[in-house]
Amino acid sequence: MEVNVLFLLFSLLITIFSLISSTKSSSISILGVTPQDENYYQTETIKCRNGSKKFNRAQLNDDFCDCPDGTDEPGTSACPHGKFYCVNVGHLPVSLHSSKVNDGICDCCDGSDEYDGEVKCPNACWEAGKVTRHKLKKKIDIYKEGVTIRKREVERAKQAIAKDKEELLKLKNNEKSLKGLVKKLKAHKEQIEKVEEKERLVKEKEEMMKMAVDGKSDDEQKESSSSTTLDSESNGPSDEPSVDQKDEYENTEGMPTDGSESTEGLLREELGRHVASRWTGEKTEHQVEEVSPNKYNHGDNNEIPESTGDKDHENSDGVTIFNGPSWLEKIQDAAQNLFQAINFFPAPLDKLDANHVRKDYEDSTTRLSDIQERIASLTEKLKQDFGMEKEFYFFYDQCFETKQDKYVYKVCPYKDASQEEGYRKTRLGQWEKFENSYGSMLFSNGDGCWNGPGRSLKVKLRCGLKTELTDVNEPSRCEYVALMSTPIHCLEGKLEELERKLESMRSEQLQGGHDEL
Repeated sequence: MEVNVLFLLFSLLITIFSLISSTKSSSISILGVTPQDENYYQTETIKCRNGSKKFNRAQLNDDFCDCPDGTDEPGTSACPHGKFYCVNVGHLPVSLHSSKVNDGICDCCDGSDEYDGEVKCPNACWEAGKVTRHKLKKKIDIYKEGVTIRKREVERAKQAIAKDKEELLKLKNNEKSLKGLVKKLKAHKEQIEKVEEKERLVKEKEEMMKMAVDGKSDDEQKESSSSTTLDSESNGPSDEPSVDQKDEYENTEGMPTDGSESTEGLLREELGRHVASRWTGEKTEHQVEEVSPNKYNHGDNNEIPESTGDKDHENSDGVTIFNGPSWLEKIQDAAQNLFQAINFFPAPLDKLDANHVRKDYEDSTTRLSDIQERIASLTEKLKQDFGMEKEFYFFYDQCFETKQDKYVYKVCPYKDASQEEGYRKTRLGQWEKFENSYGSMLFSNGDGCWNGPGRSLKVKLRCGLKTELTDVNEPSRCEYVALMSTPIHCLEGKLEELERKLESMRSEQLQGGHDEL
């Protein structure tokens, strides 16, 4: 009986010892492994991550390097390229180079890197993690407010895009209508200008014709005055006509030039008909019948009778008397009738209406130009990449500046970036694209460096309650890096990740016996 009891006790001790050893071995075997990689090491046969070899689970952390990439020794210093993961309960986890494992220095705040017992490392993660937890909580608060702002901006952006698209559609319809109106107004304006030009030419010709006729009349008056003066100075009338009188006599086809009223009127009428013939293209016919000089009676009783009406009539000697409109009026009437007959130009223009047409054409042309410029601007804007939810839509028309030392840096998303020093401006790059899942903006092809590449700028985005540009530096020659905080980058997914991290730190703290936070 006693033997059986002793046997049972011995078996129980062996089992407890085995469990303790197994737990310790299992604990050691997963040292240095990240939580997300623990499942990778659960199978009996494990592949090296680079695919070069395989190893058994028993070879995990056996202090012998089987995989060149250190896959089999995450918790030892056996592999030169291995990494050790510090859980750091209550603080932030970190990864160390495997050479720091069991080197006698406490690199992990929880002391897990010195597990061989040579050095006693106290767990200082909770105290050291107070500042980290405070920063994390503050960051979460910023993200929460930033996510709210971002949602509001996304909604505003969607409304603005819909409004711009609606405006673009209306502008295109207006453009189509205005093009037709401008075309009609232009044709009307050109027609008006042609008519005005024809009227100007007609008026100019009439004035030239009048000047020519007036000049001829003046010459005749001068000749008549000269002839009278010569006659008055002579002892009496000469039986032989002068040279001028002979010419005049020949030009009037045998009509006497004795200065009578009928002869003078006949000369003027004939001259008028001659000028009119040049306008109408018709040959003039003499309406004065030829009479011999002996038909003229120089007696005192042979006076020309007064007009009895507007029509022409012949006197007793057979000479046609013109009692109608003046010769100039006849010419003007003939010309006017001619132009109207061949439709040379329409009736005289209403100057007020013509000016209205010109003004309507100018206003419509200006309006069409403005509409086309706006259409081009909206089309260019709407084709840009504004993010998954169009969250960067309001960045299009904005620029952000920051001053560092003697330089002013200016970043205009979708346009360009520059560095200014006084009146000197250096282009850091033209807009190229977003990178890293809309986590950064890239500007390239800026001004070239002396004997070097063209300048470029990368703007890294981070969550913030307002959009501002900060921390511009030049980590390598001609390559600039800047930070920009904005609520647009306060992503809801990132907020959930931060909240999980804080919750994890709280649960680990409770397991460790702390009740802070």
